[in-house]
Amino acid sequence: MNSPAPPRSRAFARRRFYGYLFVAPVFLFLCAVVLFPLCHAFWTSLLRVRGLNSTFVGFANYARVLADDAFWHSLWLSFAFTAVAVSLHMVLGLALAMLLAELRTARTALRIAFLTPWMGAPAVGATIWLWLLEPQFGVVNYLLRFAHVISAPQAWLGEPATAFASIVAVDVWRGVPFVMLLMLAGLQTVPPEQYEAAAMDGASAWQRFRYVTWPNLRYLLVVASTLDAINTVRHYDIIGVMTAGGPAEATQVLPVLLYNTAFRGNRFGEAAAIGVLLLVVVLALSTFYIRVTRIGREETAR
Repeated sequence: MNSPAPPRSRAFARRRFYGYLFVAPVFLFLCAVVLFPLCHAFWTSLLRVRGLNSTFVGFANYARVLADDAFWHSLWLSFAFTAVAVSLHMVLGLALAMLLAELRTARTALRIAFLTPWMGAPAVGATIWLWLLEPQFGVVNYLLRFAHVISAPQAWLGEPATAFASIVAVDVWRGVPFVMLLMLAGLQTVPPEQYEAAAMDGASAWQRFRYVTWPNLRYLLVVASTLDAINTVRHYDIIGVMTAGGPAEATQVLPVLLYNTAFRGNRFGEAAAIGVLLLVVVLALSTFYIRVTRIGREETAR
């Protein structure tokens, strides 16, 4: 005959039940805004959608996407765009953070000024740059001609090379402040005693950076660059507003290809397949981020 559960076990089960009740609203919300759209996107990737008619085709959409040169071109562009943009984010963000850390006057005003591009909506910033880069009446062409850098107005978004460079520049303009903020917070954690000891040993500015600043910020730089890469590889707003993937598909990264396939080509099944493949890329970067942070916590615990 089974004996009744001890009072302590019943109390633990009751607390666990109440815990589930408290977590349930958040879990249901996440299912509604994350899990259900993901499942629906995956199901759509298995269908051939023509208007209101849908036909189950299995993995034919994935086969069609993977056999399309446009997908591989967009994948390469996504990696190139992410690599260049994230590298510039890290270098310029760290440089600005070190500059602000050394300043003693107007530090707050400069922080706000540098953070302004990041605080605005990406589409709004892209629209402003669309006006600035306008060939005939844009401010950029006027300033460059005034400085005798160029002799004639340039169609910055009309040529493949300059269009790609332009979207990278605008993304850097907007993305650097976030990295700068992270690096500035990291610099506050560097023990000042290490800088004092390096100064007493006669270390130069480069040696202080090489042997004091860099070792203390190395882990933060890896984490920040991984998070920045996750955000950049799925970025659409700036490119969608400025070039929509053109000219000649020179800026058609994966999110833009997804949009154009769905809403311009009306091939929603293939677009969903592209979205799932893009999710795989983001999950790979997220896995790397989780491993890096786990290793960092283990080293900190030691």
